[in-house]
Amino acid sequence: MSKKQGSLSPQAFRRLQGGELILKGYDNETISDIVGVSISSVNNWRKILNEHNDDLCALVRKTGSGRPPSLNASQKQQLKQILLDGAVAAGYPAERWTSKIVAHLIKKQFGVALAPRSVRDLLPTLGLSPQMPVVKSHKYNEIAATKWANHTWKQLKKKRKNSVSL
Repeated sequence: MSKKQGSLSPQAFRRLQGGELILKGYDNETISDIVGVSISSVNNWRKILNEHNDDLCALVRKTGSGRPPSLNASQKQQLKQILLDGAVAAGYPAERWTSKIVAHLIKKQFGVALAPRSVRDLLPTLGLSPQMPVVKSHKYNEIAATKWANHTWKQLKKKRKNSVSL
């Protein structure tokens, strides 16, 4: 094969290398040993090449061979915006997204049923992470927290350091 592996996946490279060896007349066992695949794979490649008049392009993986995505690009962008706007804005009682809630939202908004596990796989494709958010109480007061950390906490540490353990 005159072309180096380049951007081909290892599997695609093996298929094309095996195809060239088939066209050069090698037997299945030899090809299997050279390429590092099973004899049944070589048989399948030989069958495909016979059906396509020895055209190596027939061994290239076809695009879109998997299940089509549940949500299209536009729906994914809409979902991302809804998630960024917050759960309360989307009509949920608490400001915390869970996989179950996001799955419910997707079903309600787009009519697509996804399992919570699938939602956790989907979030990184949207640039989001499926982790627990840092939630601050609405009663949180930055000044009071700083004052407590600087004064009260230091006093408590001093008392503990000076106490005698029995």
